[in-house]
Parts: sequence; C-alpha cells; structure tokens
Amino acid sequence: MKPPSPLMKFVQSKATLHKAWRVIQENAQTSTSLDVRAEVDEFAANPQKNINVLSGQLSAGSFRFPAAKGIPVAKKNADGSKSAKFRPLVLAPLRSRIVQRAVLEALETVPGLGRYFRNPNSFGGIKKQKYGLAAVPAAVQAVLMAIGNGATHVAFADIRAFFTKIPKPHVTDIIAKVTEDPPFVVLFEDAITLELSNIAELKEKAQAFPIEAIGVAQGNSLSPLLGNILLHDFDRRMNEGDCVCVRYIDDFIILAPSAAAAKARMRLAISILAEFGMTLSEEKSSTAPLRVSDKFDWLGIEFNNGFIRPSSKAISKLELNVQKRFNESAKGMRETKRGDAIPRKHSLLATLNRTDSIIRGWGKHYRFCNDDALFGRVDAKMAGLVVAFLGEYRDIKRRRDPKDAASLLGIDELARQQRRPLVWPTKEG
Repeated sequence: MKPPSPLMKFVQSKATLHKAWRVIQENAQTSTSLDVRAEVDEFAANPQKNINVLSGQLSAGSFRFPAAKGIPVAKKNADGSKSAKFRPLVLAPLRSRIVQRAVLEALETVPGLGRYFRNPNSFGGIKKQKYGLAAVPAAVQAVLMAIGNGATHVAFADIRAFFTKIPKPHVTDIIAKVTEDPPFVVLFEDAITLELSNIAELKEKAQAFPIEAIGVAQGNSLSPLLGNILLHDFDRRMNEGDCVCVRYIDDFIILAPSAAAAKARMRLAISILAEFGMTLSEEKSSTAPLRVSDKFDWLGIEFNNGFIRPSSKAISKLELNVQKRFNESAKGMRETKRGDAIPRKHSLLATLNRTDSIIRGWGKHYRFCNDDALFGRVDAKMAGLVVAFLGEYRDIKRRRDPKDAASLLGIDELARQQRRPLVWPTKEG
C-alpha cells in the first residue's frame, strides 16, 4: 500500500483531528442550536473512540462527506421584521466539520499559503499571531490605527452574496499548484463540495445554495480561506497609495485622507470586484464618505468619536434573541398536556443555561469595547427579561399539577426513566 502524502498524513493524524475537534467543541458552547449542542455532546461522550474511527476512515480512504443541511436564515428589514431575503447557511454533520477543520489545519502548514493566513489588511479567517488580536478586535484595532495615523474620512461596503460567488475551480487551482499533493487536493475538493440533504424541502430556495462550481458554503471552516485567497490581490491594490482598506471576509472599510480619495478608492473596489461578477450590497454600504469624527457602524461596532460600542442593532438583536428563548420556553410549558413531562429544552434550567450561553458569547464577542456604562444598561435589560420570565414561570407552575414541578425545572424524574429491571427467580424457574 502506498504511504500517504505528507498533507494527507497530517490530516489523518489523531493529534490533528483532536485539535480540530476541540475547536468545534469550543465553538458549540455558545451555539443556540440544540441540535448542534446535542451532536457535540454525543461525540464528547467518547471522543477518543470517535477520533480513532475518523482517523482510520481517512487512512483507509473510506471517509465520505455526508450531505449537509441547508438553512435559509431570514434577513431583517430596517424595522426588525423578517425580510424575504435570506442567508444560505449550511450545517454539515459534526464529523464533516472536524475533517474540514483538519484540512484547514493542514493548509496552515504550507509555506506557500502563508500570505493568505497572515494578511496585514484582512482579518476574517486569519490566524491569530502570538500575543496579538484576531478577528473583529484586530480589524477594529486596524481602523483605529489608520485614524491615529491621520485618516479623516471613511467609506465602507459589504460584498453582496460573497460566498455564493466564489469560483471553486479558480481557488482549487491555486491550492493544487502550491501544495503539489494530488491526494490531498482531492480531499480538499470533496471538503468544499456541497450536497444538500434537504434539497426537496428547500424547494426554490435551494438555488441560492452553492451546489455548483461557483460558490462555497457559508458555515464551512474552509470558506473564509477561499475568500481570502480570491481577494488577496484586491487587498494589495486597495492598500496602495494614501488609503488604508481593512477587510473582514466580505465587509471592508476604506480610511482615506479626504472624501475625494475615499470615493476614488471605492470606485476601484467596485471595478476589481466586477472581475469576479461581484457587486456591493446597497443596504449595507455607505452612500458617501463620512468624517471619522462622525458616528458610523462597521462589523456591528459603533465608532463614535472616542467610544467603541456594540451597535444599537447588535444590542437589539441580543434582546430579541433572549426574549425569543424565553417565549419558546413558556409556550412549551403551557402547551404540554397535563401528566406529560415538559420537554427538557423548554424547562427552566435548560432555558436559563441556554440564555446564559447567549449572553456570555455576546459579551465575549464585544469584550474590546470601551463603554462600560452601555454594558451596565444591557445587563439591566437582561435582568428585566429574566425577572419577567421567572414571573411567567411561577404563574405556569401554579396552574399545573404539583407533580410537574421537577419536570418544569428540568430535573430528571426517576419514575419516568427507562429501566431494565432484573427478574427475581421463582421456585419453578
């Protein structure tokens, strides 16, 4: 049997798969999806065995990426109502996500790809440097540095339907030339190929998902890398001369010494993106350059002449998310028939635990912001929502049979557990 290529050996390694699994597990801690958390919990019950199976399948060449689930996430209108437009998110099975992450880990070891993982002007999907910032905090820091270095005007934009426009063959060719590892490239191609398990259920919405040669799945850990490879030359050209362009996946902001310079650089961006058939999203892009001293939002952050805050939209989204969890829980408690156990996901403890994860994750995301008073106001709002939910819980509890108390709380009831009692032998037996 032919020995595996270096990159394939790296992906098949139990150490690599363990590292990939830990990243997936950590990300799931703040997930609001019960299905995601249940799948992670099941894998975590015996991770060593599950990693061994994955490693064995990859080594034998028998691993296949199962079909993924397409999730059309409705976008919001300006008034907070649901829009007819949606984001085509993709949720792959856990084992697929682990292998995709392992493939990404392998690509990070390829010297020829280093410039895509360490781009000074791009921050989404970029590897964190030692003692440095990463992701949104790093992008915000880059904006502040440009302002500190004399930028007077900003203009920002969002690339419309970015992931669905990325040409997979173009990026795969770059990966193939740099890695010179055909077996690994085959695995890479499989990892970014999308097959939907619920295509019939999606109906006409299925057309928005990247199931053809153009487009990559939003939700695949490899997708940000593909975007960064495609836009690497965009980043170079946009940062030549007197302007700075900071990009986070499909969002970018131009910091310029004048309004005229910002306008000219935005025209350049439109021209470059047109080469890939991409356009800007009008509703998420600035209509004209703003002074850096004016209030402006980018990446869910409000820049307000000294203050760095979560945007009002981000705060509203948190409140709506928490309220939604409480409403679903109260509805589930009320509608459960008398004598039936309350579904655990609607119980008090499960709901409070899930809400805690949402709030902790939100706070972690915005931990670099500097308006302490605002966080105090958000805490007060969250406390008010909790108090209202607990009041509703008490009202529901009073109306139900006292025997439902443990079920409402989310405490397991021994009488409802499935048992396999042993049989006391009879004399005849």
